[in-house]
Amino acid sequence: MILSASRRLAVLLVCLPALLGLTAPSSEQPASTIRQDPGARAWVGRYQEIEEYLRTAECVNMQPMASNSSPTRCTLPPGGLVARMAWKPQPPGVYRGFWESYKSEIAAYELDKLLKMDMVPPAVERELQGNKGYAVLWVENIVQLKADTSPPGSKRADWDRQMARASMFDNLIGNADRNLNNVLVDAAWNLILLDHTRAFRSSIELPRPLNRIDGAYWDRVQGLTRQELDAALGQWLDESQITAILDRREKMRAETNRLVSEKGSAAVVLR
Repeated sequence: MILSASRRLAVLLVCLPALLGLTAPSSEQPASTIRQDPGARAWVGRYQEIEEYLRTAECVNMQPMASNSSPTRCTLPPGGLVARMAWKPQPPGVYRGFWESYKSEIAAYELDKLLKMDMVPPAVERELQGNKGYAVLWVENIVQLKADTSPPGSKRADWDRQMARASMFDNLIGNADRNLNNVLVDAAWNLILLDHTRAFRSSIELPRPLNRIDGAYWDRVQGLTRQELDAALGQWLDESQITAILDRREKMRAETNRLVSEKGSAAVVLR
């Protein structure tokens, strides 16, 4: 049986995490002042500094990606904070049957910060060539998904929590577009999530099944207030989109309570 990319990712998110292997980073990637350390994502703790650099750094070279719908890769000046960024002008609208907006990419990053996830790379609004779009940090020194290796035992518990967190985040933001092309992994088995232009739909349906819950992350999600969401996301989302986040959270709460009632907290909640 041949599975689609979206179905393969669904299996990846639900089954035991034995679907990743490490490959050496490409030697073609340019050096950067910020290094992608094996134990940390490069932007953690330097959010404002990197955000400002993405807004203002000169784009030395612009290279279109594989298709017209893909972002443009921008090379930034040598020796700067980061080597490259991706830029995409995606005005709010319906494309190929899906509502998309560059503002959703920025909102995903801002919500990631609010929830202390550190899984979505910095994304800011930037105008290039007379068009507004998102500029997002190009993550260097990642490893490729493979299907024949599992994380080492010392990483397994954290990996399980990350996988649960990724599904929970997609449910919270209504992102049905997660696939193997927009999930990256670094050498320390940190998940990195990309491509959220189709997120923050008005629908309150949950796009992913809830099977396991990251308890600490769920505590933060449950603690979100409308005031906090308005302050963090109001520039990028309209009122109905923010309301939908809270409505989806209520559906997540109901589903979590059902799972705990049926299976017990120890079988559902990861601590």
